[in-house]
Amino acid sequence: MMIFYLRMVFIFLLSCPLFAGQDSIVLLAEKNSPALNNLYKNLKSLKPDFNYVISTKKTPAIIKADDLVILVGAKVPDYVDLNSHKKSMAVLVTEQQGKQLQDQVQTSIWLEPPLSRQLTLANLVIPGDKKIGFLVNGEENKRQQLSRLSSTQKAMLKVVDLNDYENINQALFHVLKDTRLLLGGYERDIYNAKTIKNILITSYRQQKVLIGPSRAYLKAGSFATTFSDLNQVALRIVDVIDHYHSSANWLKPDYNPYYRIVFNQQVARSLNIQMMDGDLLEQRMREQ
Repeated sequence: MMIFYLRMVFIFLLSCPLFAGQDSIVLLAEKNSPALNNLYKNLKSLKPDFNYVISTKKTPAIIKADDLVILVGAKVPDYVDLNSHKKSMAVLVTEQQGKQLQDQVQTSIWLEPPLSRQLTLANLVIPGDKKIGFLVNGEENKRQQLSRLSSTQKAMLKVVDLNDYENINQALFHVLKDTRLLLGGYERDIYNAKTIKNILITSYRQQKVLIGPSRAYLKAGSFATTFSDLNQVALRIVDVIDHYHSSANWLKPDYNPYYRIVFNQQVARSLNIQMMDGDLLEQRMREQ
């Protein structure tokens, strides 16, 4: 009788989520990369009780129907049909890429920082009464860029449309006139390898800095930005998984709430900008 009772208890415990077999997580990518491997290491450190496997085109893994598939990057390898997997998400993708993948994955964590966060950073590091310059590329781009800002935030910006001028130099002249800095949105048609040098030189000639649009532009000469490192991406992945386990629902696609603030110290020295203490700045950012 005792053996029968213990066996029933054991079967019951196995049926509970806490004691059920651990999730198998597949990190799916077109090809191997340092970012893919670092994300794998961070996830294993945060959630060591999960089973992890990396699957790429060169070294494909067997993906079972119940595996949780994490697409790393925007390209889905052609040997995988994500539509057959009902537990999947995309990471290291932009908002636009995430929306393009929305029919194939249940949710996504967007790569770029939200404009509202960048605007908050700009107001804290370069305070003042003047507006903040902001470039857009057409009415549709303007609508998309400003859609997540409040009316109060929009009123802080002097928005200049590239399409209203013959070239980017004319647009830069007008966007920098009577503003205290230039806020760069995550817009590749405006901020790219061909334009960034001209934008930065023109801005600094007027003693004005560029905030954003991403960490990649810091080396080129932008002043500050926020970004999510791979450990913070892993933290958000864990949030998404835990939420799904507890509610059977996916968190909506969105920006990563975990981030760091980084500065170009050389730009600060060149323009005599007084730097706020990093911890205090991060606290102020969270409060706002």
